Amino acid sequence: MSSDHAERRAAIHDHLSLTLEQVGLPRAMARVYSALILAEGEGLSTSELMEALDISKASVTNAMQLLLGFELVQRYRVRGSREAHYRVLKNKWGPIMARKFAGISQVRKSSEEALAFADTQAARERLEEMRDVYSFFERELSDVMDRWDNRHEEER
Repeated sequence: MSSDHAERRAAIHDHLSLTLEQVGLPRAMARVYSALILAEGEGLSTSELMEALDISKASVTNAMQLLLGFELVQRYRVRGSREAHYRVLKNKWGPIMARKFAGISQVRKSSEEALAFADTQAARERLEEMRDVYSFFERELSDVMDRWDNRHEEER
C-alpha cells in the first residue's frame, strides 16, 4: 500500500470515527467500529485492532461488548488462531434507526402526559412546544422508515 493511500485511509478512518463519536458512540467504540468497517478482509482480530488503533486489549474488549450488545458486530473464530476475530454485520442500521425513532414517540407521549398536569402557562407552553416538535418528527420519520423498509425490501 502506498504511503499516500495509507494517509488517505487513516484520514477516512479518523473522520468516520469522529462522526460516529459526534452522534453518540463512545470514542473507543467509534474507532473500533470504523476500523472494522474499513477492514480490507472479512474482519479483524483483537491484536490487529490493538495494533492498528494503538489501544489496549481492555479498550478493544470494552468496545466489543458494546458493539456485540448493539448487534453491530459478530465474533468469529479463524482456524489456527486462538484469538477472537470480529466482523461487521449487515442490515443493522435500519433497525437501530427504527428504535431511535420509537424514542421520539415516547417523548411525545410523556410530554402530553405532563401537559395534563402543568400548573402554569409557562410550563404548558414549554410542554406544548415539546409535544408539537416531537409530534411533527414522529409523523415525518414514520414515513421515512416506511420508505426505507420498502426500498430495502426491493433491494433484496
